[in-house]
Amino acid sequence: MPRIYKYLVTFIFALCSLTSARADILDKFHFERFITVTHLSSTGMNLWVEVTSEWAHMLIIKKAKVDVMMHGKYVATIELRDKVKIPRRSTNKVLLPLRFTTTNSLTLQRVLRHLIDDGGLGTTIDYRVRAGVKILKVKFSDKNVAVSEILDNFALSSESLRELAKLI
Repeated sequence: MPRIYKYLVTFIFALCSLTSARADILDKFHFERFITVTHLSSTGMNLWVEVTSEWAHMLIIKKAKVDVMMHGKYVATIELRDKVKIPRRSTNKVLLPLRFTTTNSLTLQRVLRHLIDDGGLGTTIDYRVRAGVKILKVKFSDKNVAVSEILDNFALSSESLRELAKLI
């Protein structure tokens, strides 16, 4: 019986350290650049990006969903169609299979143009992400986050957004 408690205490410490380290996990991943876009349609695309990971484990993003609002009105939802695996401690090309849900097929182009020209003023997002390492899962979510804050966190400049617009 004491052996079970030892494993239970170890498991609880592991869970506590993982949940308290959510911000640290995000700080260990850095966007480098957009590489290419394949399978582009009005309902989705495959976006290849280069990501640097400083984390000791492979991160598997199982679900991610972003609701985009411009000036308080919902305009689009962007979500992952499939799992994304980010290898540990390296710089790699990563496929982001995205699905779009919009009110209009030109909405995402308009949002991207707004981000490039105005720096995303008045544009906010709600996001939900479920990721993990093997059996340990972490959920990130936030509401009404300014897009300019997200761009700064991932070191995305208007120049990198122009690159994305050229690829699309």
